[in-house]
Amino acid sequence: MVGIAWIFRREIRPLLPRLRLKHKDTEIDFRLDEAERAAEHLPPPSPESPPPSPEELSKFERLARISPRSAVLELRRSVEDVIRTLANISAPGRTYGSARTLLRTLRIADILGSSAVSLLDDVLAAGNIAAHESNAEITYEDAIRFRDLAERGIQLLEEQLAKRPPISQQP
Repeated sequence: MVGIAWIFRREIRPLLPRLRLKHKDTEIDFRLDEAERAAEHLPPPSPESPPPSPEELSKFERLARISPRSAVLELRRSVEDVIRTLANISAPGRTYGSARTLLRTLRIADILGSSAVSLLDDVLAAGNIAAHESNAEITYEDAIRFRDLAERGIQLLEEQLAKRPPISQQP
């Protein structure tokens, strides 16, 4: 088996980033790594976009020390809420389904770019692992990485929200 892999190593190498292996906390690390790579391709945050307040950061860090999984879940819900809000304003009437479905809708409508969707999709996937994989071990460091990526995704979504008038002002 090793010999076959060695013979086809050039053909196998491009497929490795798509490989999904799952063992305890390893899958969440893969998703966070992918989200970090996606974030590298995004433009810098808008200077008008305010960073999280010190109180928000402190609250998250306290929760992450007690229960990293709970901290990730709380932030994942915030990401989903902002996705839903942007979808409600940008594509009224098509805001049913999961946050990932709404992301696809926003991408198809060219409201979000592929790098932003990739980042947010990986953030949601890592959040889903935290929610549904009871044997996944989530560390404080994982929660902090998740926070940094989720906050970047929220900034992107809020920048798009700022470009759109409220629903009551739309034709």
